[in-house]
Amino acid sequence: MLALLLTVGCASDTEREESAAKHADRVKIHADLGATYLVHNKLDIAQQELERALELNPDDSQANNIMGLLQIRLKNDDKAEQHFRRAIREQPDNSDARNNFAVFLCERNRFEDADEQFRAALKNPLYKSPDQGNVNAGLCRLRAGDKKQAAAFFRAALQSNPRQATALYQMARLSFESGEMLSARGFVQRYFEAAKDTPEALLLAFRVERALNAKDAQAKYALRLRGKFPDSAEAKQLRSLTGY
Repeated sequence: MLALLLTVGCASDTEREESAAKHADRVKIHADLGATYLVHNKLDIAQQELERALELNPDDSQANNIMGLLQIRLKNDDKAEQHFRRAIREQPDNSDARNNFAVFLCERNRFEDADEQFRAALKNPLYKSPDQGNVNAGLCRLRAGDKKQAAAFFRAALQSNPRQATALYQMARLSFESGEMLSARGFVQRYFEAAKDTPEALLLAFRVERALNAKDAQAKYALRLRGKFPDSAEAKQLRSLTGY
């Protein structure tokens, strides 16, 4: 009889575990669908899926994270912050949620709060996107007027991913602004090895080579800018710099 009771007990535990796993899978499916619809700008359907996920589990960290992103799109800042905070409270190592919350805070000029969330996200050794987290933190410090700390974040991003295009462009720009032209040239060249031409990057490259008095390189970048982006604001700036 004892053996029989133990067997029944184990079966019951197994059934509960399977039921819990199925429940968690349902939450994840609805949260993932919500994220997909959000990416495709189908906000009403995204909201339905995320509400269903949170009905099944109001404490699910990722569902709250994505709901926070949706609430930003719906211009409900208070609700967005509530969902981000709940996502972090329920799963403190959810670095994606911390990064998203930090970007939200930075865009509202809450720079110190944003910095705290960025740093907490980046402390997680399992964070899958440390290069993007560092780039976002660097852009936020630029917005706050702190170029020195911004550069530190961009350099950290490049340690994680040497081909991180935004970090390369921003380091080129910061180097140019500080008069470090050879360093700026190096970052510009690395940028074009990692990313497609943009009018912003081509104009910066032209200005760097002009400062270095490298006429052939200037002409090369000017030609690319005029040829690829003739109607851009940067092409107009180029004409004002060159007189033609």
